[in-house]
This record gives sequence, structure tokens and C-alpha cells, in this order.
Amino acid sequence: MMRWMLRPMAVGLLAVLVLTGVDNRADAKSEQPVYTVVSTEGNFEIRDYDTMVLAEFTMRGSYSQAVNQGYIRLERYFLGENAIPEKIEITVPTMVRNDLAGGWTTIFFLPKGYQSDTAPRPNDRRIKLVEFPPRRMASIMFHGKLNEGAMREQVAKLEAWLAERGIAHKADFTLAGYNAPWIPASRRRNEVLVTLK
Repeated sequence: MMRWMLRPMAVGLLAVLVLTGVDNRADAKSEQPVYTVVSTEGNFEIRDYDTMVLAEFTMRGSYSQAVNQGYIRLERYFLGENAIPEKIEITVPTMVRNDLAGGWTTIFFLPKGYQSDTAPRPNDRRIKLVEFPPRRMASIMFHGKLNEGAMREQVAKLEAWLAERGIAHKADFTLAGYNAPWIPASRRRNEVLVTLK
């Protein structure tokens, strides 16, 4: 097969792997968001996150369609499809957020040192660079595959845990996947996070 045909197929395969419950980019050397653990109770944590710059792609439609497109486009941006062009170091996790209008936003965060106004401009204008200010978040960690059903289940658990403790939140629930596709589902680190008021 010609080399020029391999790249689109490879990107498509990586997107499918994300939909089946993994982040293909994850490895031990990948940069992760900086946060401080405030408290831990079983699989639940309260964390204080530092400032980050996020690259976001939003699309309406089903979870699988939206995340597939979002992953492919963000991956291309990180691989150099930007105004400089410049390759951006891979980070984890890959994150997905559902909004009330029926859209799904796929999110990568940029490595430390990038600012929203100085980071390479995406060639795809649908990719937005967003400043993520410091905030306190609650999380629930779980294993298994990532999909819409898993997100609903873990959101319900996190909501119940917060309600029992009288902790208010902003309902911006975000699904996060950290692991590579060859990691067994029972050992994958997944999370749902939400910003606290």
C-alpha cells in the first residue's frame, strides 16, 4: 500500500480506539494536568487544578460520530496542522464533554508553557484554544471502556456523592481517558470530573 494512503487509515483507527475506551496517545512519559489533591475517599477526589490551555472541537450528533471527528481533527493539530507549522508534544488525558445543546466537545490540553494567545493557530477554524483558569474539581475514577453509557453511570455516582456531602457543582461533567489501547479494560484509568462552585 502506498505511504500516502497509510496516514488517513492510521488516524481513523486511532479515533476508533478512543471510542472503544482508550486514549491511544497515553504512555508513562506523556504530560498530564497539574493538580493538588485536597481530599480522597475511595475512588472520589477533590482536586485543585492549575491553569491550562485547552484545544477543543465541538460537534453535534452521536457520541461516536462527534468524538471520532473531534479526535481526528485535534490529533492533526497536534501533529503540525497549524499556522507555524509546529508539532506539539502529546498529552493525556483525552477528554469529552457533553453540552445542553446536544453537542460533544473533544478536548486535548496543551503542554505547560503554551498560552492561548501564543500557541500555534489551528488550520481548522473549528478548533478553539481556550484558557482553563485555576479551579477546584471533583473526580471519580473507574475502569473499563469509555462510552456514553459509562459516562452517564459515573456522572450519576459522582452527583450522588457530592449531594450527600452538600457540595455544589457547575454540572460541566467531563469524561477523561488516560490509557493506551493495549491496556486491558480492567486496568484502564478513566475519570469523570466536574467543576465545584
